[in-house]
Parts: sequence; C-alpha cells; structure tokens
Amino acid sequence: MIVAYLAMVGLIVLSLTYLFGSLTHRLDKHSDKKECQNPSEFSEIRRKEIAEEEDAGRLTSSESVQLLIDVDSETSSIDDRQKRIFYLDVNFARWVMLGVAAVTVLGSVSLYQWMGYAKEVAFTQDLQMQQLSPQKITDFLQYRSARYDRAEDWYYLATDYMQAEQYPAAVETFEKALEKLPKNAEGRVALLVEYAQAIFYANANQSSPKMLAVVNAILQQDPTQVTALDLKGVADFAQQNYLGAILAWQEAIRYSVHSRERLALLSAINKARELGQIDYQQVAPIITDQLAVTLDWEATNYRWQKDDVLLVYAVMAGQKMPLAIQRVFPEDLGQPILLTNLDAMMPTATLANVETVDLVVKLSNINDNDLTKGRIIGIKHSLLINSREIFVIKVAL
Repeated sequence: MIVAYLAMVGLIVLSLTYLFGSLTHRLDKHSDKKECQNPSEFSEIRRKEIAEEEDAGRLTSSESVQLLIDVDSETSSIDDRQKRIFYLDVNFARWVMLGVAAVTVLGSVSLYQWMGYAKEVAFTQDLQMQQLSPQKITDFLQYRSARYDRAEDWYYLATDYMQAEQYPAAVETFEKALEKLPKNAEGRVALLVEYAQAIFYANANQSSPKMLAVVNAILQQDPTQVTALDLKGVADFAQQNYLGAILAWQEAIRYSVHSRERLALLSAINKARELGQIDYQQVAPIITDQLAVTLDWEATNYRWQKDDVLLVYAVMAGQKMPLAIQRVFPEDLGQPILLTNLDAMMPTATLANVETVDLVVKLSNINDNDLTKGRIIGIKHSLLINSREIFVIKVAL
C-alpha cells in the first residue's frame, strides 16, 4: 500500500523533473542561439559575401548561383531540423505527462477501492441517510472482518449472525474472534458466554459436549456467571442428572437479577424436581419467601429517558430500609417482578422476617446509588408474603 503510494509520487516527481529539465534545456539552447548568429542572419551575410566575390571577379556567375543555392538549402535544412527536434521534444513531453497522469489517476482509484474507502464511505452515507438494510450491514461487517481480521470485527459479525438466527455461521465467527482475542483479555468470559449460547442454538436448542466444555471453561473463571450456570443445568437435565440441574439452576437464581429469568429458572427447577422425584428435604429451595407483582401503566403517558430505572421494593410499615429490592428497566415492565429473600439489602432483614409488607415503586436514575432518591409513582400497602396472587400496582407517571 505504502509502496504503491511512493511509486505514484515518484512518477509525478520524475515527470515534473523531466518537464522542468526539458524547458530549461530549450531555454539554454535559445539563449545560445541568441549569443551566436541566427541562421537567417548568417544566410544574408553569406549572400553579400558571394555577391562581393562575384563583383570582384573571383567567382563566375554560375559559381555564384550554385553557392547561393547551397546557402538556401543549408538554411532550410537547419530550420527544418530545429523545428523537427522542437516538435519531437514537445510531443514526447506531452505523452510522458499524459501517461503519468493516467497512471496516477488509475492507481489512485485502484488504491481507493482496494483499501476499502469506497465501501466505508458508502456505508457511512447509507447510515446517515437511514438506508441501511440488514443485508448491507452484514456485507459491510463481512468485509471489515476479512479486511482487518481483528477480534472486535469478528465479534460484531458474530452478533449480527445471532440476530439473523444464522447460528452455525455465528459459531464459526465467534471461534475466529476467540482466536484473535488474547487469553487474558478482560472481555473473554463474556465472549465465551455468547459462544456457548450460539453452540446451544445451532444444535437446535440441545445440549452438546462442545457446549458443555465451553460452559465448564467459563465457570472455572467465573463460578457465578448466570448464563453458564443455566446452560450447565440444561446439560445436566439432558443427561437426566436432575439433582445437578437443580443445583446449577438454583445457583443461577442466586446471582440473577432479572425477574423474568428467575421465573423461568423456577419453572425448570420444578420440572427437574418432578422428573427426578427430588423433594425439598433432599434439596432445600433457595427461594423461601417471595412476592410477585406487575405494574399497570400507560406507555403513552411518559417518554422514558435512557437513564431511567424503576426501583421496586418491599418495606415494613413505617420503615425506610427495604427488605427486598429490584431494579426494573422500562423494557421489562410487561413481565411479573419477583421479589425474594435473595434480594435483601442486609442478611439480617429479609422477607422471611415478616408476613406483610408495603410495596413501593420509584422512578429513579440508574446512576444514583442512593436508594432514597427518586419519585414515588406507585405504592400498595399490607401485601402478604408467599401469596399465590400476583399483585397489580397502578403506576402514575
């Protein structure tokens, strides 16, 4: 790439040097001619000399005529030769400049295309004009991955394949990203998690030895990784190791902060208990006390900001310290919110210590660490713990 640029710059410099040298040479020749006599002036002087020689009787008339013919012929020959040399120099210089210009233009265009600037400019224009289609995005990501061969480019392409549900292609692309990513890179565990999910989906949502090997590698580095624990439970369940599945899924519940995920895991645990005939004496439930609630709100009444978060928490009547609390994002409001004994702020005060609580909903900022901040937008009093009812709170935004 750099060599091609240097070659084109060299051609331009050489052509300009040649053109300057040619002009300088012609100017020097022109000045030399001025210092000497012009061929036409020399011809006039020679004619006068021949006439004087003929008048003096030293030349005959025929000799004089012949000498004049020779002088004319020589003068004409010199003029033709000078014109021919001049035109040859000019034409050659023109062709050289034309060739250099053509090579420079074609070379620049070829380099522009080869380096991919045209594709990147076209992609940026489509992005600005909101004309990007999924296929255009995929094509561009494929180009960048092949072009730069970096871990982040392969990762973006793999996630694009995941969104398009092209799971076998995603598995291969995640593997290329992992090859390029250093072993001690900070985001390697997160990448392995997505890789394990891709393997799971590519195998028709079935466990496989390949997936289990990746899951075990993840848990060796991060034993609390929720998705890996979930997939480990799936693998144990597929092998009819229902006890192992329950233990893995209960650990996943312990570290999960999403109500939807917890509810799905609880359902899976109940299924494993039923098939494995494992009662609560064999494996005690990790969630002993819980409260389920949904929020009733009008989506058109409020425009959510990017930093908005809802704090949903249970408190004892007349107290400020929550017994259980969950952060809920606007996109999760369609699902039940599960507050459990695992969500206590302090181990000495949990839902297990009371029978009824008040439920409070606050609109807060995700960057605030102080849970007392925020605007109360919903509240309900005296709700029973461990009730089978899903309580509904109307939210006033």
